[in-house]
Amino acid sequence: MLSITTDYQSSQGNPYPYLRAIAEAGFTHIHWCHQWNTDFIYHPSEIDQIGRWLHELGLQLLDTHGSEGKEKFWYAPEEYARLAGVELV
Repeated sequence: MLSITTDYQSSQGNPYPYLRAIAEAGFTHIHWCHQWNTDFIYHPSEIDQIGRWLHELGLQLLDTHGSEGKEKFWYAPEEYARLAGVELV
C-alpha cells in the first residue's frame, strides 16, 4: 500500500487533477485532506462523484483529515460553533 495526502498541492478547488496525478504517480491509497481547513460540507452528489473518481483511477480512501473550519470547529468555545463543527466533522 502506498498512500499520499490529497492536499499535496492545494486543499481547495477541483480535486480531480490531483487525484489523477496521484494515480499516475503509482499511489494506490489516499488520505483525504481536501477542504480540511474550511467550513465546506460535502453534498451527497459531491461524495458520489468523488467515489466515482476514486474507482475510475483505481484509488482507495485510507482515511480522512478531521476538519477544522474557520468558524465551525468541534472544539470551539461557543456551543453553536462547536455543534456546527461536530456536524462538519
